[in-house]
Amino acid sequence: MKKLYLLIILSIFTVGLLLPTQESVKIDKNKYKKSIEGLVVDGDGNGVFDATVILIEKNIVVQTSRTGRFVIEFLGGGALHLEISKPGFLPHATEFFSPGKKVHLKLPRITLLTSPLEEVVVTGTATPKLYREAPVKTAVATKKTIEKKGAQNLADSLELFTGVRVENNCQNCNFTQVRLNGMEGKYTQILLNGLPVFSALAGVYGLEQIPAEMVEKIEVVKGGGSALYGGSAVAGVVNVMLKEPVHSGTVLSLQQGVIYQDTPDTLFNIHNDYVSKDLNSRASSFARYQRRDPMDYNDDGFSDMGELTSLAIGTNFSHFFPKINGKLNLNADVIYEDRRGGNLFDFPPHFADIAEAIRTHRIDAGIGWEQVFGKTAVLKLNQAFSYTKRNSYYGADQDPNAYGLTKNPVHYVDLTYNHIAFKRHDLLAGVSFRSDKLQDSAPAYDRYIDDIYTNWGFFVQDEMTVAKNVLNLLAGIRIDKHSEIGTVIPSPRLSLIFKGIKNLALRATYSTGFRAPQIFDEDLHITQTGGEGMLIVNSGDLKEERSNGFSAGLDFGRQSNGRVFSFSLGGFYTRLTDTFTLREIASTDNARVFERFNGAGAKVYGLEVEAGLIIAGVLDLSTGWTFQRSRYDEPEPDFDSEDFFRTPEVYGFVRLDWELTRTIDIIADCSYTGSMKVPHYAGAIEADRLETSDPFFVIDLSVTKEIGFINGSRMTLTLTVLNVLDEYQQDLDRGMYRDAGYVYGPRLPRTFRIGLKYRF
Repeated sequence: MKKLYLLIILSIFTVGLLLPTQESVKIDKNKYKKSIEGLVVDGDGNGVFDATVILIEKNIVVQTSRTGRFVIEFLGGGALHLEISKPGFLPHATEFFSPGKKVHLKLPRITLLTSPLEEVVVTGTATPKLYREAPVKTAVATKKTIEKKGAQNLADSLELFTGVRVENNCQNCNFTQVRLNGMEGKYTQILLNGLPVFSALAGVYGLEQIPAEMVEKIEVVKGGGSALYGGSAVAGVVNVMLKEPVHSGTVLSLQQGVIYQDTPDTLFNIHNDYVSKDLNSRASSFARYQRRDPMDYNDDGFSDMGELTSLAIGTNFSHFFPKINGKLNLNADVIYEDRRGGNLFDFPPHFADIAEAIRTHRIDAGIGWEQVFGKTAVLKLNQAFSYTKRNSYYGADQDPNAYGLTKNPVHYVDLTYNHIAFKRHDLLAGVSFRSDKLQDSAPAYDRYIDDIYTNWGFFVQDEMTVAKNVLNLLAGIRIDKHSEIGTVIPSPRLSLIFKGIKNLALRATYSTGFRAPQIFDEDLHITQTGGEGMLIVNSGDLKEERSNGFSAGLDFGRQSNGRVFSFSLGGFYTRLTDTFTLREIASTDNARVFERFNGAGAKVYGLEVEAGLIIAGVLDLSTGWTFQRSRYDEPEPDFDSEDFFRTPEVYGFVRLDWELTRTIDIIADCSYTGSMKVPHYAGAIEADRLETSDPFFVIDLSVTKEIGFINGSRMTLTLTVLNVLDEYQQDLDRGMYRDAGYVYGPRLPRTFRIGLKYRF
């Protein structure tokens, strides 16, 4: 199997060398005897495709080519002005003088810089909107931002967002989950290209299995997503959008890291983009390999970060058929990962004192058709499939029976129709079906699961222009029929945006949602505590959890003279009823058993504050802070606590991207996480107790240097130090009887990375 993977990698690399790179536009100067030629590029020097260029005095409008070039033929001379614009970028104006005689002018390159206020978002409404005009607030991390952070995977990328925390939940295998506004991972719907194929099993290790190379952009909507995406979106939606290239080219990258003192972490990636000359066909392919040794931070002979080997390959292809105005989308990826934590890594897992070993094979595939009717209607049909197979070992004391096997095929299909009616209504309607089959066998714990969860969803949405350029109202409802719930569940959603004050937008959203009584990601991870496993089972009468959420806030944004200032203040409140709560109910020979039951209820509420300053070509300074409370109506039974576990009341970041020169970037990322309540189970300690963690402050520093070559290729050197102050958890449990789930600090200790990236 590994030989097959290596063969595929070499094939992609060979294709990348053969495919054409940047198109050169040749100007026939005899044809354009009086003309202007120009080149529009982005901040990275790549040509900007389909930007609008207006010659003001002559009222001439043209679009840039796929390499960013444009030519304008005109009559006359004198002082002339160009205005260049494209969604996602700051508008640009330039002035020049043209003599009256016939002449061909070649202007200096024009650089468009990105602006968060002009970013196009789709997740909140399922239709493209400018950020400043979208009725549902949507946070965005672009490919460029993700690359500058040096993110290796989706988990790293999500750390860029306010109110989003990615936490490590296991000292052995480093199981991660994402929290939106303090709510556990099971309340968040993760989408791949807008489709919910990320299952509970995929969620156990999937945040680290999705390579950053797959991602073009990430959009996060907190709360209010359930009306479009189903009950899993109580806390919000994370939409991972795959790359659709605008240029042909190939990227080779190598990153070598050293974690803590001497633990190597190697990452190699090949990425190839192809765009046909007629712009109708686009393909993006990648192959990625990572190898990380186990890391023992407290020198007790057991890993605190597991051994990891992963290999991923994938492609995303689209073709536009101009004669019928239709578009075909195809995507596929294969991910293999082998991770293990514990001790005695040179022996099989059942020879170890404690081991969590997981070998994952994952396949994702999707096909979609988009049909445009005139200028007012779009029909979309999508079908996606995901299959995850996991061979696992969760055991201690050299237990030969602690092996397990889990299989999880997921099928999803949806049909949506979007129609702009009467210029005041943007109507969206659709139907979806999802099937999630879970087969799990863990003989040592007498756990056998063979379930199929199905869900039919029907949704309709109307975005109404109540007052042009002043007030938009979005009203929608989704109706779900889940196989584990006897009744049909409606989930209405209402959002509005008021834009009547210059540079200011006021937004408010009300939504409802639900969580079905099924198996979740934490149920499929067996934490080792005191030499025993911890199992979670659902009570026989467990019913769905319901939610009502409200959020409101203001966004101020002003841009002029290459500067963008933004400020955002928002409040959120979510009311949960029949809250899913855990209590210990039994103990077997090798496991502690916890039951999930319906509690009285809970509430989550708080404030978010964000601010940013961009000085084009100089710096990008941003900060975001969350102040929140998360409380159960009644204390949970095991520790008699009303607080949500692992949920700090204050957390946030300050991030600086300083362009020291045109080719040198310095990036500083400082994050703070306040204290929180963390359960600590007996094993290394005598009895269970609830701990209050210390706050921690993490500083990441990075310097990048770009070198350009005559042939147009570029090389980027990056030096990164993560967790400069080594603010790693100091009270980790020790020995084989430790509580592997007692982890709360930063995901990495001090880590050094050096990277090399070559683009051609």
